[in-house]
Amino acid sequence: MILLLGIMVLALGLVGTPTSWANSLTFQNVTFEMTLNGGNLDLHITNALNANGDWAGIDHLNAFAFNQFGTATGLGNSDGWTPHAPPNGLNSGGCDGSGNFACFNGQSFALINNFTFEITHSGGTFSLDSPPTLKVLFSGADVPNGHGSLLSKPIGVPEPASLLLLGAGLAGLGIWRRKTNK
Repeated sequence: MILLLGIMVLALGLVGTPTSWANSLTFQNVTFEMTLNGGNLDLHITNALNANGDWAGIDHLNAFAFNQFGTATGLGNSDGWTPHAPPNGLNSGGCDGSGNFACFNGQSFALINNFTFEITHSGGTFSLDSPPTLKVLFSGADVPNGHGSLLSKPIGVPEPASLLLLGAGLAGLGIWRRKTNK
């Protein structure tokens, strides 16, 4: 009975989990988060100077791209980077014109640990209902034309309902195990 009560408390906590969980991704110790901000789209990058794995030593962001962002058109950027509207893509050479992404590049951005790019638009709306795929191209002093893995992953984690289902399954397994040990 105590186990069931614990599961119910966990479930209530997960239901109250912020929806920003669904728009976050951590890869090689760097966290990316996309949020809507007054009709614009913000890309937050956290812990950039503490990257590990293939990204150890990165010190500049050269380009980024994303897709599945709603119906927004006329994209712009508060930092003066050049937007390339879909169809576009991102590879180790930069924005290349293939793929269904909005790609941004410009003067290489010297990394700091936490920063935000604000993506503006002149028409349509941004939406994060479908998890967007994010691509980023970093460089470092030791590898100036691209550094390690070119990130290309969806920004999304299981929704709280999925986590609740997983928790319920694990609880059921625990109850079954407890009964078989009696």
